Amino acid sequence: MGPHGDLVVDGYGRVLHNRWNRDLPPVTSVRPGEVVQLLCRDALDIGEAARTMTAEGTLTIDLGLVHPLTGPLEIVGAEPGDILEVEILDVSPLVDFGYVAISPALGLFGSLRPELLAPLAAWSEASQLSDPSPGPAAGAIPGDQPHNSGAPFLQTFTFERGQNSGLASFTGVDTGRSARVPIAPFMGIMGVAPLRRGMYRTFPPDVSGGMGGNTDIRQLVKGARVQLPVYVPGAMFSAGDGHMAQGDGEVTGTAVETLMSVTLRFALHKHTVIASTRAVVPAADPTQLAMPAQMLEQGYYQTTGTGPDLMENAKTAVREMVDWLVQDQGVSLHEAYALCSVAGDLKINETVDLPKWLVSMTLPRGIFS
Repeated sequence: MGPHGDLVVDGYGRVLHNRWNRDLPPVTSVRPGEVVQLLCRDALDIGEAARTMTAEGTLTIDLGLVHPLTGPLEIVGAEPGDILEVEILDVSPLVDFGYVAISPALGLFGSLRPELLAPLAAWSEASQLSDPSPGPAAGAIPGDQPHNSGAPFLQTFTFERGQNSGLASFTGVDTGRSARVPIAPFMGIMGVAPLRRGMYRTFPPDVSGGMGGNTDIRQLVKGARVQLPVYVPGAMFSAGDGHMAQGDGEVTGTAVETLMSVTLRFALHKHTVIASTRAVVPAADPTQLAMPAQMLEQGYYQTTGTGPDLMENAKTAVREMVDWLVQDQGVSLHEAYALCSVAGDLKINETVDLPKWLVSMTLPRGIFS
């Protein structure tokens, strides 16, 4: 039990599971209205090793260990056809550091060589069974890849243990350039047991119905209420993938990943069906709540991409933001890309100019002050 009598589920000291499976037994039962605290490992399950890991070390990460989850929790009285409502009471880090990893097989630009992603394709299929591609990540980018794009990189960020507002510190690995990034901690994964039988990877978030999963919705911070469809008796809820800071898009494939504590309270809406995750969130941009006035006063830098392909437009907007960060702020390409992932927000601004659309990225100018 926690210091105030709340139930504590420890997924920090040991891995409880990292696959969705409706047949997993619950680690505990929780009644609607009860408060429970979940202790969670980081997304890549490298923990303290991230403090000293080299860029090349990221290429040895075992993808089979990705997304350790805390759970499943049986919600007493939950039945298929109900809605499970998850109220987020608190999210705070268990340690004083987090990291961003850049890999040739992840993120917005990991698709420069489609064959690199081929082993991952099975994860997006309806039949995505466990370990379609077990073992370590792919090695270094092929030699014929233009400009060595997609080279690995690891950037750490520091903050206070238990800190859930304010700023995290950034000191660029390549250049030593300093910045302060606004934080808004949240869990990248919250979900219930899937509709179909089988063992499923944790991503993408469309495995077996609308059961949540690796949504990476940065608005699901303290004060949010998330609604999930229930597919199995007890719902079997799990959470993981704690993020201290993330922009909309999480363009490198990682946010500021860290080991996290999340405190929750559950409610049930009986005999009400929804097709996918819904939520009530406290702010469309929760990082604004963490930014001091002098940072807000400096506004945001914005870049855009336009054309008939939304994904290509997103890439253009990010490339332009990287260009601004490198040319104007003096950071390296890798540092710029990492900052875009944790503080840059991608948005679809308009869909009216058929057959072309416009995507933008914004990033707070004051992070370097």
